[in-house]
Amino acid sequence: MTLTEVDDHVTNLVALYIVLDRAWRSPFTVKSDFARKGAMHVAIAASEGFITTKVDTDTWGSRWCITEVGMETKGEVDEVLKEILPPHNPAN
Repeated sequence: MTLTEVDDHVTNLVALYIVLDRAWRSPFTVKSDFARKGAMHVAIAASEGFITTKVDTDTWGSRWCITEVGMETKGEVDEVLKEILPPHNPAN
């Protein structure tokens, strides 16, 4: 794997984490600027079942919310990112 491939992989992992974190902290609408700008990663997260607009059995809403699988994945991605990204030190 080349450095560029690693950088792309990390960039995509961070983007996915941001989508999952946002869906957890502040569910965003399907037509929001956030959803539009991150359309590829929102689509990936939805396709993988990490986020959903499903409210209950027969009801769908207009906000992307994180699923149980999405929360598990978010935790796993968080651990990977902690290992590969340098710690953030706001004092520097």
